[in-house]
Amino acid sequence: MQNVKRKLDMALVSAKNWIQAKKEGSDQLIVMFIIIAVAAGVAGLLYIFCKSTLLPEFQSKVTELLNNWFNHA
Repeated sequence: MQNVKRKLDMALVSAKNWIQAKKEGSDQLIVMFIIIAVAAGVAGLLYIFCKSTLLPEFQSKVTELLNNWFNHA
């Protein structure tokens, strides 16, 4: 029983060491994912802002321009 307990303790210690071990390049990968997430969030907020403010104005100007272009009355 002591042998089994010792093996389980050693397995637990080795698992903790494996999890806590510093992997080369893992920090850069995490920073890259954070940058991508922030950029996606900013792009989403910009899209929501532009959709509600700039897009209707732009669309109405383009529609008016096209209507004036084809209606020569």
